[in-house]
Amino acid sequence: MSSFVEPADIGEALAEYRRRLADHANDELIADFIVFCWQAVDPGRVATLDLSDELVDACADQLSELLKLATTTCGKWSAPLFWKRYIEWADLAEVLSIDECKLFMHRSAEYVEPAFFVFLASGGAEMRSEAMILLAQHSDATTTRSRYVRSVLESRLKTERAFR
Repeated sequence: MSSFVEPADIGEALAEYRRRLADHANDELIADFIVFCWQAVDPGRVATLDLSDELVDACADQLSELLKLATTTCGKWSAPLFWKRYIEWADLAEVLSIDECKLFMHRSAEYVEPAFFVFLASGGAEMRSEAMILLAQHSDATTTRSRYVRSVLESRLKTERAFR
């Protein structure tokens, strides 16, 4: 996937993403930055890392800006828009259907990432081969986005093994 290695320090990573976004905004970078900011403001992560209020606020503000940017500048079926929809599902309980995820993949043949949601939402019954491809693609796990997708897939697979 990405050749970018996200700094472990949240403040450093935020600054690096901002610099990269100013230099060259592309869908992959915007999607990585969205997921980074979304996870940076997760209450569990904030508590675990003991993040300052200022840093959390900066990440929350950046996330809001990125979601607007995704809506106004990225294609309707792009990675940033998928992540916007996924976050709305995860945080706001808005409907995200398997069919909508399949449309993201159909409209952009190279973009298979929504398969992780289909695999999860179908209880592992659909898009298994695509999910395994994603697992391999995200094996480097150099960004929050990679780690998140990998974690969701591994969790689903562990659940399957537990019920065998």
